[in-house]
Amino acid sequence: MEEKKEVGKVKYRAEPKRHFPRYRIPAYIEIDGKRYKLKDWSLGGCAIYDLPDEYFEKRWAVGNLIIPFDTFEVIVKDLKLEFLRRNPDGTVGCRFTELNPEQISLMQDVIEAYLEGSIVSLDEFINVVRREDLREALEASRPTPPKRSGIQETLRRIFILLTFLLFSATLIIFLLEALKVRVFTVLPLSSFVDTDLVVLRTPITGVVQLDNVKSGDELKAGQLLGSVLSPYRISAVLKSPISGKVAALYVKNHEIAKEGDPILGIVPEGAKFFVRSNIFHKDAEKVRLGQTAKVIFPDGREFEGRIVKISSGPKKALAQLHSSTPVPVYTNPWEYDSLKIEIPQNSLTVSDVGKTVVVKIDVIPRYLKPLLGWLP
Repeated sequence: MEEKKEVGKVKYRAEPKRHFPRYRIPAYIEIDGKRYKLKDWSLGGCAIYDLPDEYFEKRWAVGNLIIPFDTFEVIVKDLKLEFLRRNPDGTVGCRFTELNPEQISLMQDVIEAYLEGSIVSLDEFINVVRREDLREALEASRPTPPKRSGIQETLRRIFILLTFLLFSATLIIFLLEALKVRVFTVLPLSSFVDTDLVVLRTPITGVVQLDNVKSGDELKAGQLLGSVLSPYRISAVLKSPISGKVAALYVKNHEIAKEGDPILGIVPEGAKFFVRSNIFHKDAEKVRLGQTAKVIFPDGREFEGRIVKISSGPKKALAQLHSSTPVPVYTNPWEYDSLKIEIPQNSLTVSDVGKTVVVKIDVIPRYLKPLLGWLP
């Protein structure tokens, strides 16, 4: 009868088999700016002398492998380290994880040069026996760009060329637009819609009483509009001086007005609308009668107008005299000249009178029109 042998329990797990042979090539691991000497190392890991317990307890770290030569150092940066065990000789076993091709190639070149005898290890550094071989090995380890086919290379060059042309065209357009706006476009300080308005004023001081008159109403010459009653029981009748439309009401019904105060603004029948603009003296030298001007309304409407009158303001000497006046420029009449711009009549109404508009006057010379005329 065969005797049964009792099998004991396994108390310790065998050390994992190394996949890479270790070499005693002088090297260091730099962690957080401090260097630790290596007992040996390979593509798979290393054994570190005097590693503090705090790193061993963390289990993970990132460091640089430094291989010292007699006149230079080879550094393999950003190695991810996993600390596995503390060996009986006091070293800490460490495994390299997530190596990239460049790191592997550089480490392999040093190992191969060591095995071939191109380099020999001394106490603390490596001596290069044949520098040419090591230089060639390190040059060969540099990654080479993948070769492209003829079509891919052609498409790549076309893409680069088109990108360059697009960037250049955008830059040129930007510069031309800036040149057009700053040099060849006159922007008045203020512009508004105007007409030959007739103003009805109060003949006496008193309370204004209007008979349901509102903006936009059509009036006939001599039409009764209301009256003004003075505190002395004297009244005056208000009649329309002309036929036209009410453009503005300057007083409210039953409001007190002084003698001569405006009550109504009336646009005569057949009156034309135009735009008045104020421009600096220096800009007035650029504009001419008959020039076109773009008129832009707040609601988005755009019209092409024509300059029909340029009214010169006070002389430049007067403008220089008042140049230190601490008020906004557009309130100084000596700072600007006035333009009268005709605009199309069919799209305007009485309600447009007094509206502020934007005016742009193109003063591009004829010889530059082909270059700048197409810009917005």
